[in-house]
Amino acid sequence: MKISQSPIFNKIFSGRYRLIIFCPVFMLLISLFYACSHSEKGKSIDNLEDIYAEIDAEIEKSGDYQEEKQKRIDLLKSLLHRENDNLRKSEITDRLIEEYESFVSDSALGYINLNLENPVVKADRDKTIRLWIKKADIAAHAGLFGEAAAQLSEINSSELDSLLLRDYYSAYCDLYQYQIEYATDGEYAREAEILRTLYNDSVTSVSSPTDPVFVINKADDLIRENKAKEAEELLLNKIGEFKRGERNYSILASILAFIYKTTGQKDLYQHYLAESVISDIRGSIKENMAIRELATICYEEGDIERADRYLRQSFSDANYFSARMRNAQSSRMLPVIGGAYHQHQEQLTGKLRGLVISISILAAVLVLIIIFTILQFLKVKKVNSNNKRMLEEVSRLSEKLKSMNEEVTMANEQLKSSNLIKEEYAGLFMQYCSLAISHLQQYHQSLRVMAAQGNTKALLKKIDSTDLENKILDDFYDKFDEAILNIFPDFIDKFNTLLKPDYRFDIRSGESLNTELRIYALIRIGITDSEKIAKFLRCSLSTVYTYRSKTKKRAINPQSFEDEIRAIE
Repeated sequence: MKISQSPIFNKIFSGRYRLIIFCPVFMLLISLFYACSHSEKGKSIDNLEDIYAEIDAEIEKSGDYQEEKQKRIDLLKSLLHRENDNLRKSEITDRLIEEYESFVSDSALGYINLNLENPVVKADRDKTIRLWIKKADIAAHAGLFGEAAAQLSEINSSELDSLLLRDYYSAYCDLYQYQIEYATDGEYAREAEILRTLYNDSVTSVSSPTDPVFVINKADDLIRENKAKEAEELLLNKIGEFKRGERNYSILASILAFIYKTTGQKDLYQHYLAESVISDIRGSIKENMAIRELATICYEEGDIERADRYLRQSFSDANYFSARMRNAQSSRMLPVIGGAYHQHQEQLTGKLRGLVISISILAAVLVLIIIFTILQFLKVKKVNSNNKRMLEEVSRLSEKLKSMNEEVTMANEQLKSSNLIKEEYAGLFMQYCSLAISHLQQYHQSLRVMAAQGNTKALLKKIDSTDLENKILDDFYDKFDEAILNIFPDFIDKFNTLLKPDYRFDIRSGESLNTELRIYALIRIGITDSEKIAKFLRCSLSTVYTYRSKTKKRAINPQSFEDEIRAIE
């Protein structure tokens, strides 16, 4: 008897007892679920969660992207170190400047200065001016506004061709744009905006309509003229020419995000801002602003943890690039997001503290219930101990009774089989005796007729004849064969399975048994003595020995052959 089947056990775990035991457990589980579900209450889950998750994954892989970029830079440095040709050195240095331009500003400026010292560059006025403009532009991106302005003021714009003018005006646009973003004084920002607008118009006037610089500045003009739809179309047509990881893709996506922000299309605003962030990460573009703006959005949506993570990434990128302006911009948000993050952590801590207290109380109740249950189990165990002994005794007697029943059933089956054989034998014996008596009566009658007729010669001949004896013996064998095949219908088939294939008997339906089969039919019904078998079949003892010996040799298992014959059913 199992404990779970005990009446006492069922009483304990049924009705009010079950309620007492399992209610605290249920309450405990509810509390845990409530705490887990509310621990992320501040997290915003919307249709942009997938792209946020992609940004998080890209941040995780940012080290790999940076490592790939560093390998390219190291290769270029190695080539530069081994190169002796000044023209080739200048080209390699240009490529290093391009790699460092949005990666590490100090290194970019260092390689610009290095290239300016190259004799090939010194002999090429246009290339020298292009490097001066590039130097000013990178300085502006790094927040070195004074150095950038001083560098640009040394260039005489009247001597520049259209391509250099484009770069020159574009550098001024960037300088004033960054001053606007950095400025805290409204009047100073307005003055910078006026100057940036003038240079913006100048850029579009000297640039090709297919040039990304033209598209960027033209879109800016259209936005200021409240032609957001035209600016959107211009940017969407151009952004498809670039892919994630390229700086132009990041810039175009960022401007599109600004358009959607001003037109109130929040989903598209967040989407393209996220696209710009992903592009910056893949291209290891450390001079960026999209991730800082995205951190602000996450903060406004209540996703404090993500906002803090993105802001820290923005700081890391700005420090890596040496962007003083970006650091200053991020610093303005740091106290706000940091304070909110700290407050969020305190709220979680408070909830966790409450949860720990609740769990402790429930755990204490659960311990008391467990103690009570154990005491009840001890009582049940004592009762079950006696029941177990009784059940073992009943089981033992049941097994014994089962064994006895099986023996009785087996004996009944054997008796039934024996009775069936006896019935078959008795019926056939009676038929044979009746037939033999009938033959004898006919024979006796024929003798009387011959005697009455005085036909002595025919009478003597009849008496000397063995026809009657043969007839009776044939009938006896027919009845014997019939009895065997009635009692054991498959006797011939099973007998053949004990012989090797080449020595099996082919006795068709309706045919009599041959001498060998009759010998083994007698063995099957228990007549195993060869002398008795010889008398029964009216043959010599040597004939019986010969048949038995010959058949054994043809058997598959000669040693157990006759035992297998006796087992045929």
